[in-house]
Amino acid sequence: MSDVTTKTILEVSGLTVSFERATGSTTVVNDVSFEVTSGEIVTLLGPSGCGKTTTLRTIAGLEKPSSGRIMIGDRHVVDVEAGLFIPPQQRHLGMVFQSYAIWPHMNVIENVAYALEGRGLSKADMKAQAMRALEI
Repeated sequence: MSDVTTKTILEVSGLTVSFERATGSTTVVNDVSFEVTSGEIVTLLGPSGCGKTTTLRTIAGLEKPSSGRIMIGDRHVVDVEAGLFIPPQQRHLGMVFQSYAIWPHMNVIENVAYALEGRGLSKADMKAQAMRALEI
């Protein structure tokens, strides 16, 4: 029997994202909550325009939510009520955008490994981690 314990690595609570437009406010993510534990693979699934990408962009710090909290590991990165917003470069996340040609001058492995640059890893370690991610 295994003594594997699960640890919450991402917690999203009450996430709402609204955008102000000339015609008024548009809510694109409304009160979303979920958690991801170590070892889990999670997919956001829904029709076009339901807020999947906005949710991911908000977790990465590329969008600011209207309300809610986000924790990465044991660290709060967003708490709208408390006025906390950690910028993207301090969240230590990588995000691969929907475009099929992220960096057209790089191959697939280089595109995946790009998120690891700036972490002080050797090129061999970055390639190995990218390969593991692609295998999953």
